[in-house]
Amino acid sequence: MRKLGLLLAVGLLCLSLAACGQSGESSSGDTADQAEQSQLPEMNETEEVQDEAPDAAEPTEPEPDSQTPLYEDNFSVDTEAVTAFAQKIQSVTAEQDLEGLADLIAYPVYVGFPEGGESVTSKEEFVALGAERIFTQELLQEIQDADLESLSPSMAGFSLSASGKPNIVFGVAEGTLAVLGINY
Repeated sequence: MRKLGLLLAVGLLCLSLAACGQSGESSSGDTADQAEQSQLPEMNETEEVQDEAPDAAEPTEPEPDSQTPLYEDNFSVDTEAVTAFAQKIQSVTAEQDLEGLADLIAYPVYVGFPEGGESVTSKEEFVALGAERIFTQELLQEIQDADLESLSPSMAGFSLSASGKPNIVFGVAEGTLAVLGINY
């Protein structure tokens, strides 16, 4: 903590000196920048953190979940992960578990009802649509009969369906798999 305070004080002092050393005319902003850089000690960002133990009163950042891999895009997801996620969708759909399906969604999500599509921006909004509206007999049958071994990536994601429509589209959202759309 003392090093951080000292570093801040040195930085403020350098800025003050650089501002005082400038004349009223500014011929070039580069000379002020060069003066600041030459007066500041070079310090690696990790040096500051490594020398100090975290203070118990200060909150620490949560560590990323090492169990959940982060994916760059739909084409970087391995077959096992795609199949496992599709099985989760099949499970919550078969149980008509609206909350469970809502937990698998990346919001906002497009829900393409036959009477017109809707963009749903939150879990609460999705749950408010109601299980009877989401879990139609056609959707339940298509998801149940879907061949999990034939799922292939596209730019839009993976389409989980036996014949094409209705379907649930899932893919990579912020590095993890999530439901991206439901179409009827």
